[in-house]
Amino acid sequence: MKVVVIGQSRNAQKMARFKFLEQNPGVEVEMVDECVIESNTGLLRNHQLERMGPDSFEYTPEYIDKLASANVIITAMAPVPSAAFDKGNVEAVCILRSGVENVDLDKANAAGVKVINAPGRLAVPVSEYTVGLVIAEMKNIARSYARCAQGIWDNKLPNRTYSINLKGASVGIVGLGAVGSRVAKVMDAFEANVLVYDPYVPQEAITAKGYKALSLEELCAEADVICVHFRLTEESENLINAKHFALMKKTAFIVNTARAGLIEEAALLDALREHKIGGAALDVFHQEPLPKENPYVGLDNCTWTSHLAGDCSNIFDITFDIVAECVDKRFKEGVWTNVVNR
Repeated sequence: MKVVVIGQSRNAQKMARFKFLEQNPGVEVEMVDECVIESNTGLLRNHQLERMGPDSFEYTPEYIDKLASANVIITAMAPVPSAAFDKGNVEAVCILRSGVENVDLDKANAAGVKVINAPGRLAVPVSEYTVGLVIAEMKNIARSYARCAQGIWDNKLPNRTYSINLKGASVGIVGLGAVGSRVAKVMDAFEANVLVYDPYVPQEAITAKGYKALSLEELCAEADVICVHFRLTEESENLINAKHFALMKKTAFIVNTARAGLIEEAALLDALREHKIGGAALDVFHQEPLPKENPYVGLDNCTWTSHLAGDCSNIFDITFDIVAECVDKRFKEGVWTNVVNR
């Protein structure tokens, strides 16, 4: 059984920890360098991967041949070209992420390749960051800091008259997955009224937690704060759009630490410019990094950060433990867990 682990310059040493799999009889681990032939790197490259998929890049033949010789491929951010499946050797691709954009799922399905992810790896950092953004936006923390840094010491902030406490407020959670569930628990501890929209969770399971299960339209009309935690798919793109902003309170805040495509951008910008809602706190955007001419820049009712929600110093350790346990179980027990494309 051959395992190929794809390393990139900044994580190659960490990825080498998968060498421990050679403790299993008959397992060989080979480290390879990512070989994408293109100029975009970092955030721009990752954005291309998420929007256009792994086959939008050009690869060296040597890189494809090495991947094609593997039974198991392990990757973090490096894309896996579909051509690697052509020889029929690859049994599974294991991705050190919650998302699986590194692989074309349709082509993996056609080739009989299992795609494994690391579910819940970002649940703690993203949920904590979301709560931080909610408080920062409602309490004007970032906004006041920016004014103080300019030498302006006052409380003349755009939402001063409706900057309420979380206690007694209605907080809407759109998506009660790993992240949304943790945010809901924190908001419940703050004594907020937790509203939930998630068509994939039975209503009785939501109410059993003490939360109120609503349709998306009902949640948007009732919530003082709306936190978005859905996965972006063709069905969920523009999940929240102009129709929903029209239902929201003029004092409502919306927070997005998931994917920019979940909210219709034109409708959100219109709601912020025209003060149809109270404000927004955003960590994800259609174009990253934000150019200086981006329409969010200069808005007085929007707090935005540079896609930091999942960023913490020990995130690799958290993810490694999830994926390493999964692969090790396959070699010891012959069973794959965390399969995305069953």
